[in-house]
Amino acid sequence: MDPEKATKRRLRVWHATLALVLCTGLAATVVLVAGSGSAAKPYDFNGDGKPDFTVGAPGDTVGTNPRAGSVTVANGTSTGPAASSVLLTQNASGLSGAAETDDNFGQTFTSADFDKDGYADLAVSTPMEALGTMTGAGSITVHYGGSTGLSGAETDVFHEDVVGMPGEAGMDSVFGYALASGDLNGDGYADLAVGQPLDKAGGRSAAGSVRLLFGSSAGLTVSSAVWLDQDSPHVPGGPEVSDRFGEQVAIGDINGDGDNDLVVSSIGEQIPGSSDRGSIIVLFGPFGDAPTAGQYIGSAYVDGVSEFSGTALAVGDFNDDPYMDVAVGVSDQLVGDDGAAGRLAVLYSDEDGLSYDRVKVLNQASPGINSTPEPEDYFAGSLAAGDFDADGIDDLIVGMRSEAIAGATGAGSSMVLFGSSSKGITTAGAVTVHQDTEGVPGVVATGSHFGWTVGALDTNGDGRVEPLVGAPGYGAGTVTVLKVRPGMLESATAESQTSLGGGAAAGGDAFGIALPH
Repeated sequence: MDPEKATKRRLRVWHATLALVLCTGLAATVVLVAGSGSAAKPYDFNGDGKPDFTVGAPGDTVGTNPRAGSVTVANGTSTGPAASSVLLTQNASGLSGAAETDDNFGQTFTSADFDKDGYADLAVSTPMEALGTMTGAGSITVHYGGSTGLSGAETDVFHEDVVGMPGEAGMDSVFGYALASGDLNGDGYADLAVGQPLDKAGGRSAAGSVRLLFGSSAGLTVSSAVWLDQDSPHVPGGPEVSDRFGEQVAIGDINGDGDNDLVVSSIGEQIPGSSDRGSIIVLFGPFGDAPTAGQYIGSAYVDGVSEFSGTALAVGDFNDDPYMDVAVGVSDQLVGDDGAAGRLAVLYSDEDGLSYDRVKVLNQASPGINSTPEPEDYFAGSLAAGDFDADGIDDLIVGMRSEAIAGATGAGSSMVLFGSSSKGITTAGAVTVHQDTEGVPGVVATGSHFGWTVGALDTNGDGRVEPLVGAPGYGAGTVTVLKVRPGMLESATAESQTSLGGGAAAGGDAFGIALPH
């Protein structure tokens, strides 16, 4: 057997990962950066120029195995997602092992053309995978695209027991908890960043780590894989218990030098001299065995941000300059007397990277939002960036997974904030969308969690990105595709496993908990 492919063994329960999500607002935030030359755009698995609609359902029953998990992929068409789809599971041919109860396959994913063959590929996380007796060790499955899309037949599986992978597998270390894709070493092939926030580093539990797997003509390999933690060269800080370095990862050219950079959140990091927790770390490319330099933004030095900074990340050019900016979710932030009401911090970049002097902080009480912060709203628990109004400047969709609507607790909501060349992200023309908004399919229901995860994808290939809103608690789960312009919701269409031709679904599937970014 190829030593760079994993051997799947016994797997583990989903509930522990769900608890992590509840605490931290898990979202796989990425910047979609494919390689050069013949590389396909992310999510274009069949190479036809239209991204394919991809949704994770980690609670899906596969065979007789509850919560084994699946990913649904529907081809992109000029009118949106096709009414038929492919279901990816761990029972796919070419994969060792099988779907088992509580695998949690599909909790997180990202896409890029890792082998630069003109077809996008899909990396899918199974963070609760067991390796031998080590439950919750985690693994990643890479499905390679082709002329017929994703068949599941051409795959690689990676985990910490794969020969050549730096690090050692451990119980509850959730390898694959966060994923991002982009070319980090400048060779034209997209690479994969793997966040593992509960990993042991420097002998300290849950200090966290990030693994880099580099792309090649043969796809992702471990032959030159890199381990990063806060003891690595040019990585600011030091590993400490419960830092959770690698909670979220994102990729983009932050300082505008032509090389992609890696943004990492460390939500549990204790800031010296204060009670504040959480930091954002920028690791500058190009990468070899380490980044070329690093930059540190601690929560104690950003006014209004102090509690678990970095529960969500999104990278985009929000002010139409040569630099990618960073939107940071602080969903557990106290606002007034309301715990976990949540805040959003937008950090603007220049040739030196990020700065404490260029930060905008927003919450539901900010002028132009005109909402009410409440306990456990989790404002900015999920973020995604894209040019939603086709003006050439990136915009931002913000998830509020537990916002109460019309008395229904946990109904959830979302908000689109638009970028501008003069002011960046502003509340001017902000569009709030929930299931009590006119034109939005569905009805308000307790525990729907509309906005648990938000995403962004050009679902019809017209060059204009659509915001996506997942409601994994609304029955078996739905994803609502929006068309928006400042001050206007143009349309909203809800998709489900059934509408995409996936057959019967059941409550608890959590369809929509993982979305494209």
